[in-house]
Amino acid sequence: MVRPPFVPETLALGTLGGTAAERSARARQYLEAARIAVAESHAAGAGGRAVCAAYAAAVDRLVRGLFEPACRRHAAGLAAPLALAGTGGCGRAELCPYSDVDLLFVYPAPPDAAVAAITEEVLYPLWDARLEVGHAIRDTPGAIKLAREDLTVCTALLDARLVGGDPGPLADLQRETWRALFTPDANDFVKRLGEEVATRRQRFGETPYLLEPNLKSGDGALRDLSVGLWAVKARFRVSDFGDLVRRGEATARQAAALSQARDFLLWVRTALHLHARRREDRLGFEAQAAIARRLFPDARPADGDHRDPVAVAVEELMRLVYLATKTVRREVGRVLERAVVPPHRAPVLRRIDASFTLFNGRLSTTGASVFQEAPAEMVRLFQVAIDRGHVIYGHTRDLVADLLAEPAGAGGEGRRPLCGDPEAGRRFLVILGDPRDRTTPSVLEQMHDLGVLGALMPEFGALTGRVQHDLYHVYTVDQHSLYAVACLKALLRGDPAYAKAHPAAVAAMRELPAAARPALFLGTLLHDVGKPLGKGHSEKGARLAAIVARRLGMPAGEVERVEVLVRQHLLLAHLSQRRDIDDSGLQAQLAHRLRDAETLQQLYLLTLADMAMVAEGNLTEWKATLLRDLYLKVRAFLRAGPDLAGADTSARVRRRRRALAELLGEPEDAPALQAFVQSLPDRYFVQHPPRRVARHVQLSRRRAAVGARVAVDVRHNRTRGFSVVTVCADDAAGLLASIAGVLLAHRIDVLSAHVHSRGTPRGFRTSHDGSAPAEPSRTPADSRAGASGGEALDVFTVRDRVGRAIVDPERWRQVEVDLDRVLSHEVAVAEVIAARRERTSLPRKVTPRMITEVEVDNDVSHDFTVVDIHTHDRPGVLYAIARTLAEQGLDIHLSKIATEAERVTDAFYVRDRQTGAKVTEPERQQAVVAALEAALAAPELSPP
Repeated sequence: MVRPPFVPETLALGTLGGTAAERSARARQYLEAARIAVAESHAAGAGGRAVCAAYAAAVDRLVRGLFEPACRRHAAGLAAPLALAGTGGCGRAELCPYSDVDLLFVYPAPPDAAVAAITEEVLYPLWDARLEVGHAIRDTPGAIKLAREDLTVCTALLDARLVGGDPGPLADLQRETWRALFTPDANDFVKRLGEEVATRRQRFGETPYLLEPNLKSGDGALRDLSVGLWAVKARFRVSDFGDLVRRGEATARQAAALSQARDFLLWVRTALHLHARRREDRLGFEAQAAIARRLFPDARPADGDHRDPVAVAVEELMRLVYLATKTVRREVGRVLERAVVPPHRAPVLRRIDASFTLFNGRLSTTGASVFQEAPAEMVRLFQVAIDRGHVIYGHTRDLVADLLAEPAGAGGEGRRPLCGDPEAGRRFLVILGDPRDRTTPSVLEQMHDLGVLGALMPEFGALTGRVQHDLYHVYTVDQHSLYAVACLKALLRGDPAYAKAHPAAVAAMRELPAAARPALFLGTLLHDVGKPLGKGHSEKGARLAAIVARRLGMPAGEVERVEVLVRQHLLLAHLSQRRDIDDSGLQAQLAHRLRDAETLQQLYLLTLADMAMVAEGNLTEWKATLLRDLYLKVRAFLRAGPDLAGADTSARVRRRRRALAELLGEPEDAPALQAFVQSLPDRYFVQHPPRRVARHVQLSRRRAAVGARVAVDVRHNRTRGFSVVTVCADDAAGLLASIAGVLLAHRIDVLSAHVHSRGTPRGFRTSHDGSAPAEPSRTPADSRAGASGGEALDVFTVRDRVGRAIVDPERWRQVEVDLDRVLSHEVAVAEVIAARRERTSLPRKVTPRMITEVEVDNDVSHDFTVVDIHTHDRPGVLYAIARTLAEQGLDIHLSKIATEAERVTDAFYVRDRQTGAKVTEPERQQAVVAALEAALAAPELSPP
């Protein structure tokens, strides 16, 4: 049973007389009791507004207890009546337990000694009680003058509520405020409010979907609700949103939506204050977990999902937060529109057709019954908006939203009037792929915001506000999907930024037949539709997507194509980032799986849009290049077959080798150059452009010339915040672990690593398909200097702990010195790490944790066992992995290391050090997995 909020009179206050110290002590005890009562009411299920109002009443009682005796003591010195009002959250009775309190002393005479004394006797005990109190003393003319210049003062006057004293001065001030500031209209004030919202969004983020949103000042947060309230108070002289319904200025749905969002956001902010035991507005990851556990104690992962139940609870909490902030953003925007007084002139009407007209240049309906009589016209509305380039009139948007929000009737009409409507489905598919939809927000986003997409496709509606509890997925699932579609439209238009960054994708989109686009766009929109169903969302989502496609009226062949795209939407990203894309066996497998070039083309475009819209900057140039190269290789395989595709790769390698010789100014057949070229496999020359290879040649020769154990080359990309370091050293077992350990010791974060081994020409053998040599093995028998002359060229993308390129030459000199000491066995890696251990007293930032998963794959490569590792990023991960693989007797021949946000996704191509064979025994595989899991769970992984 939900317990109602506490009643302030049940709290002991007593007489706030005596000395100043005694008043302060009693005020402190009273506030502590009030906060305890807030916590109990909150835990018992009382609503956010009710709890905040009860706490505001408790603060009122305390303030009056100080104010009224002070007024009696100094009554003789007062030249005029004195009123005390609460403003801000105190005035709105929306005080969270550690909110600051704003007080306004209204005194229609110049402040005198009596007012100063009363003010001090109220404020000092409150301050001593650790209550943050802001105050002002105003008379009517002075307050209005300030309000004209300062929006904060103006809004404070709108919120002002009598707490104690004579009501006359406050009533006079409010009456004069209305006359001076909001008569004959409030247009200027509403404009200032809109500007304040825009400025605040620039500061706190122009989206309600931040990972750690600010519940007070963020987009769609409580401050936006206050803006809406100020607007309706100034324009309509009402006290709350519900009053607008009675005046015909809002629908019951709008008022209810705002009320529910307000109550929930106040509930969460109260929970945040109680958790932090101080004023806090940012809903950080640690607080999210604590609050979510309380709100959803029974949350459990879906079948097959091995995540912590807390992550599931957090996702549900944040879904509700995002839904609330999205509602506030949308409805407050409508409130601000309604609050503007239109010019006093007859509206300009221009009929478009039987359903639509232009009302003062905005797209509207010819009558309220249009959508009820023909629901598909709700979809055509947006088609007309794109065709004519018109903004949809606010009242018309309300009609759509209200109709779609109605509960379903006995015959199923109402909530889903569009679901299964053939005409609506046909028109929607046209809008979905229309590249002219380039507004912000897009027409497609507007349709979703009003509930049209959810009505057409309840399966997509289930994604609304859904979030993943990690740092990698920045947007909610629905917003991410909409952004991915927008990316496809930009590719179709050939927008300059996309044409420059992704020319292959723009070309692929233009080559795609127009008849194939609906399947691509619908597959992209629905690629994550299975996310609410837990693990295996691609397979589950494919079945849902096929149902949706059939309902929208797509032909059977296109329905099948949509199903394939959703089922395989992770495939190209996975293979390009975690697998050896130059392996012709992998190319053959992928070609067989996709069957035709058109499916590959669509999947490439979907994958690029998906990766680009996970988060800003997620689709790095390196990832885009890997994805493009995989697409082009498999496309060549499908078009030409394995022989010609292999010939094309060989021709590319030959061109790069010629370019290398030109850069070095040497004949291509020079013995020294030939020795270098033939000591590396073709994949090396495919992965690295000639200029980079030339630097590697020079680095290797420089090391040999001076007889050094190790040589280091560093290049910087300051703009993008990373450095690329190449380490050249004698090849040896455990070398990668040694390098990773030294980088860890110097507080250098590894974002990616590419491991290459130079063997000798006689040590090469042809791979299983005859197309390219396999990587040379790093074994004690043939990889140390002096045996076969084996040399390692390992390339790392790195940055410092705050995300910057590391440009200090001295720092890199020390890295090289420590590498030399480690490789000469002068010192152990662990000793270097211990000697340079980072000392800090600052607490670590709490972020969502990833559960470590280790998988062994013996199918993807003929020659190597692939070990996939997914874990939470922290200093020392690469070192721990490389060290453990070395301890398990495995040589790393190729590594694909990627760090995204705080998620590590690594793949290592390994073989047994002694036999050179794959790891096929189940017991050995289990031992490797167990060792890696233990190493990544060890507390010493990240040095303090």
